[in-house]
Amino acid sequence: TSVVPFAPGHLHPSSHRTTTPTSTMAASTNARVYIGNLSWAVDDEMLTTHMETAGTIVSATVMRKRDGRSKGCAIVEYSTPAEAEKAKTDLTDSELEGRKIFVREDKEPAGAFNATKPAADRAPRTRRTRAAPADAGAPAAAEGTSLYIGNLSWEATWQDLKDLFADFGCVYTTVKEGRDGRSRGWGIARFETAEQASAVIAEFHDTEFMGRSLVVREDKEM
Repeated sequence: TSVVPFAPGHLHPSSHRTTTPTSTMAASTNARVYIGNLSWAVDDEMLTTHMETAGTIVSATVMRKRDGRSKGCAIVEYSTPAEAEKAKTDLTDSELEGRKIFVREDKEPAGAFNATKPAADRAPRTRRTRAAPADAGAPAAAEGTSLYIGNLSWEATWQDLKDLFADFGCVYTTVKEGRDGRSRGWGIARFETAEQASAVIAEFHDTEFMGRSLVVREDKEM
C-alpha cells in the first residue's frame, strides 16, 4: 500500500482530536461547596471527617460570628470539581450532629471567603449592602410568587437569602431595615413561579437558618 502525503497547509486528521475536549473541560470548575443547617457543635475537624467521604478536602471552615460562635454554615473546598459534585449528590440531607445538612455549590467568587478569618467572612457586605436590591429594582411579582421570610437573624442579608433559595428559581430578595439601617428581622423573596414559592414554604418553613427558626409564608401584602 502507498502512503498519500498531505498537501502543505492541510491539517493532519489527528490534529482535530486535540481541539474537541477544551469546551467540555470548562463545564464545571468550582470545587467549593456551601454547607447549611449545621449544628452549633460542629467544628472544622468534625466537618472534615463528615465531608471527606466525597473526596480529598483542601479546606473545611465553619463560618463564625465575631464572638466566635458558629453561624450554622460552612465552606468546603475539594481537590476537584467532580468531588464537589459528589458531595452535593451524596451528602445533601445527610445527618451531622443531629441535623440534616444541605450541600450546594458555593456561588461566591474565589477568595470572597477568607478561610483564615472565619469571624469576618462576608463582613464587608452585611450592613452596607443589606438593602442593595432596592424595591424600585424589584421584578413585578405574579400572584403566589412573593414570600414573607420572618424571624431572620439580625446578621442575615439579602445575599444570604438569595443563596439559601438559589435552587428554587429565586429572582429577588431583600431584608427590611429600620431608619437606623439595622435589620427588622424579616424580608421578602420572589420566585419565577408560584410552584417554586410553594416548594420553598414546604422546604424551609420552621427550619433553622443562622441560628433562628424561619417563618416562611406567602406575602399577603402583595
